[in-house]
Amino acid sequence: MKSNRRNFIASAAIAGGAVSTLGLSSCKGSAKKPSYESRYAALDEALKQPVLKRKLFPDPIIIESLELLVDRNNCLYRVRSKDGAEGISVGHSIFAASSYPMVKRILSGFFVGEDARDLDQMIFNATERTVKRQGIPLNLHVAGIEFAILDMLGTIANKPAGELIGDVINPEVSIYLGHRLRELRDLEPEESLELMYQDAIKTEARAVKLRAGRGDNLATDIDNAPGRTEKLIRLAREKFGDDFHLMIDGNGSYSVKEAIRIGRILEEYNYTFYEEPIPWDWYEEQKIVERAMTIPMAGGEEEFGIHGFRYLIGNEVFQILQPDLFYFGGMTRTMKVARMVEAAGLKVTPHISRGGLGFLYMLHMVAVCPAAYEFHEFKLFEARDANGTLIPHDTKAGPFESGGGKIKAPKGSGLGVVIDPDYIKTHKPYTA
Repeated sequence: MKSNRRNFIASAAIAGGAVSTLGLSSCKGSAKKPSYESRYAALDEALKQPVLKRKLFPDPIIIESLELLVDRNNCLYRVRSKDGAEGISVGHSIFAASSYPMVKRILSGFFVGEDARDLDQMIFNATERTVKRQGIPLNLHVAGIEFAILDMLGTIANKPAGELIGDVINPEVSIYLGHRLRELRDLEPEESLELMYQDAIKTEARAVKLRAGRGDNLATDIDNAPGRTEKLIRLAREKFGDDFHLMIDGNGSYSVKEAIRIGRILEEYNYTFYEEPIPWDWYEEQKIVERAMTIPMAGGEEEFGIHGFRYLIGNEVFQILQPDLFYFGGMTRTMKVARMVEAAGLKVTPHISRGGLGFLYMLHMVAVCPAAYEFHEFKLFEARDANGTLIPHDTKAGPFESGGGKIKAPKGSGLGVVIDPDYIKTHKPYTA
């Protein structure tokens, strides 16, 4: 299972067929740096293309109401059309509560009274015309609103939410386990790896993501115990075997020098990718690390701007791009990133930052995602909300199960689930 940079780029080029369009290359010693125009022309063309399949909806669908329903730290988004159609989604399970006022005071005006068929423009306005408020606290609410609108539109069209923004490319989604963040950093490596190993057996996953360093996003080069990460890297390969796919996430733990040192160990033990060893917005430093490595680099989960992703892709700061479906503002924007990634001959694995119904949104997105990477982050089916309560829901078309490390794409209309009405009633309209 050899997984070096040259092989990765070669396979991506075959799949995407567009590296030459941009003049990008990871082979060291390229004769000439591509011009600005050649680097970005294909990306800009990809960004121009509409996302929502408007042709599915011949008649206007006017959004009459948008509600933020709240129960302590958890929130739901509910939209209704003038014709009585409804959509509902569950908010981010960590950070949504800190920015509840943004929904009514800022975002509501971009959606209420508008034609839901203009979703592309509404999302653009909500994220790009709020320049002094841009960021993850705003975007995660944009995402929640968009998920609810896609749920409503999917119900109207009798199609899964993903199929409103793309054609099914990946009817089955291969997963990598990306949970147990605290255990992997706090427990002894032998203990945390045994927990991950048992989870891999249960889900039949063929890939696992570990955690390097302290994960402080401060480049402190501090580990929770001396030599702990090096031990974790080595023991994981021994535990899971040579044919298992292992990734590791630095969560911004390292300076350039230490990131490269750890990267060399990952290369020695044949890890599949190396995620964000440098703080997420240190793009110049990350590029220095990228140039020094043969292992594919992954990142972008905290990026909240389209132009930021345009730079990351155009300069191949990462080989694997990871827009987070909440932090980046939903599926419409993520599809735009995926199209740029495809144009560049790179790969994308949409990130999902925590529980709730995150696994569901991820499945819808990956099912229709161009240039999709082989594996996608999965934090199990335990759908707990921000209060720690299990979200009672039924699927519309068959249970979600992991078999052979794969999960079938959702088939039901809209988001593909029905949330228990009694659970919804525990949430009251937010009015502040």
